[in-house]
Amino acid sequence: MNVPVLKTIFGLLFASSVVAQDGNAVSVKSETASSPDFGSTPASIEIRQMKQWVIDTGDNGDNGDNGRLPFILVDKVNASVYVFNSTGKLQGMTAALLGLARGDYSPPDIGNRSLSEIAAQDRITPAGRFVSSLSYDMNDKQILVVDDAQSLSLHPVARGTPAERRAERLQSGTPLDNRISFGCINVPVQFFKNVVSPTFTRTNGIVYILPETSPLQTLFGIGKLRQKRAEVRPTWASPLSRTL
Repeated sequence: MNVPVLKTIFGLLFASSVVAQDGNAVSVKSETASSPDFGSTPASIEIRQMKQWVIDTGDNGDNGDNGRLPFILVDKVNASVYVFNSTGKLQGMTAALLGLARGDYSPPDIGNRSLSEIAAQDRITPAGRFVSSLSYDMNDKQILVVDDAQSLSLHPVARGTPAERRAERLQSGTPLDNRISFGCINVPVQFFKNVVSPTFTRTNGIVYILPETSPLQTLFGIGKLRQKRAEVRPTWASPLSRTL
């Protein structure tokens, strides 16, 4: 399938959800909090299956007294993010910018590197299940820390360099040009403010990043995920080195 045809397909997919706001951000029309399913919101079969599995198994529980946690599903193939509350109700979805390189595993030392030391082939958004919480970066901007060991976060779209055209890529209506970051997940400013931040305020949550180079079942085996449920850590605040 050629690029123009793909652009048309993905343009239709995201046209009802992404609306330009200004040169630095986009505003996303969110699914109402009362909707228990996706409704008319576009979502891949893998995202729908993963969401149902999380709810059916209670994998978004924290093994404590707080019950279930809010969670996010990241579809790397379609460069989209879905935010759910603790009961699985969709709070909103948006297009996102992801790591420049395709792959599901970051180098083991990625969290200790400066941005200038991260080569293009290592700029990967790793797949997996991550216990996450709100914090602040070195510029005192709120971010969602996805995994502190890998300096991985979900945050409002970074300005980047003019050549990267990050805001334009978010507004393009196709996931084909959304691979530009150092590995972090960039979302529209207003989406982070109106959907991500309120959903994760005063609580930890789970971020599931779906794989793109291997089958979903390979990474998200039920036994593996249940074992990781015990790794929930308390909310913390620590500046990160990789926020692009």
